[in-house]
Amino acid sequence: MKINNNDNKDIKDTLIDGITKNPADESNYIELGKIYIAEQNFQDALGVYEALLKVNPINSQALINAGSLHFYFKNINKSIDYYSRAAEIESKSFSIYMNLGNAYAELGEFQPAMKNYTKALELEKNSPILFNAIGLLYQDNKDYLSAIVNYDKAISLDDKDAETYINKASAQMSMHMYKEAVKSLKKAAAIEPENVKALICIANCYASLREFDNADKYFEKCYKVDPKCYQVYVCHAIAYSDANRIDMAISKYKEAVEVNPNMPNAYILLGNIYNDRAMFADALECYQRASQINPEDAKTYTFIGNTYFMLDDLSNAIYTYRKAIAHNPAAPENKLVYLEILQEYIKRKEEKSSVAEKKKAVKPAKSAKTSKTAKTAKSTKSAKAAKSSKTTKA
Repeated sequence: MKINNNDNKDIKDTLIDGITKNPADESNYIELGKIYIAEQNFQDALGVYEALLKVNPINSQALINAGSLHFYFKNINKSIDYYSRAAEIESKSFSIYMNLGNAYAELGEFQPAMKNYTKALELEKNSPILFNAIGLLYQDNKDYLSAIVNYDKAISLDDKDAETYINKASAQMSMHMYKEAVKSLKKAAAIEPENVKALICIANCYASLREFDNADKYFEKCYKVDPKCYQVYVCHAIAYSDANRIDMAISKYKEAVEVNPNMPNAYILLGNIYNDRAMFADALECYQRASQINPEDAKTYTFIGNTYFMLDDLSNAIYTYRKAIAHNPAAPENKLVYLEILQEYIKRKEEKSSVAEKKKAVKPAKSAKTSKTAKTAKSTKSAKAAKSSKTTKA
């Protein structure tokens, strides 16, 4: 619960005054940091711990807390630095190695993450949180079987944590084990009946199993729990598309946009449907809206380029593909399509230019003919004039 700053104003003022008068008293920093964290004033809390570390660079509590705050702010390398320094001081701390593992996992560095998780495991063999974290690490590296093994270990130690069942189901879904995933998710829903994440995943599993009636039932449960959950509408629309109920899918995407008009994926997916129906102007409008929301997304520019191409607007297609390439130079397919469209554009320009040249070439011939006629007319006129002159003379 967020605490009002005013509730602790006097205490904070006293602690700040204590730090000012006696900077060497480390307890004031720790207590002030605790208050800022309780208030969710994380930036000021980090400032307090950084200040304490200038006074005492080996205060392990300050190092751990500063590391956690840097992790929160996504300064992962700084987080690792602080946790590593703390580990040198407290080499038998389970939480430090656990946190180090999490930080390396966040960077996608499997080996150092696993090394630190293993050290944590040596200190605490029965931590369900640790086994869950190891499961997530394996899952991120697409080793789904190892992930499931670790999730099962976590569940054996604590079978009341809904999130672990959901994580296990996610790994099972990645392996297309939808029936098994439904079982895991229903256990999560039994623990937390209003867990929307579990309910959405159950609905998605049923849709993947093509049990669309069951999917609808769970989507309806989601709406009852959270009628403003954008993701429910999007997933329901995808399920309708999979069931070939396209008009209903369009309706759901429109509802998703109403719930959250600042998310791009509903616009993109709706645009795809419009493109499939050759409703290119509507598709273009959807893609452009998505691009306004996320102007850095290269894929959206690709969709826009494709739509312009279908509208036979090669100039705008080329312009948009250039944007796609600029935002994602590593995508070879964009370059290939761009070159094909550019070649077609150049070909058409050359053909148009050739036709124009031919028309130009015809005009002088007509002028020559006209000149010849005029010349003939002039000669005839002169002949008549000469004859007239001769007659007059006679």
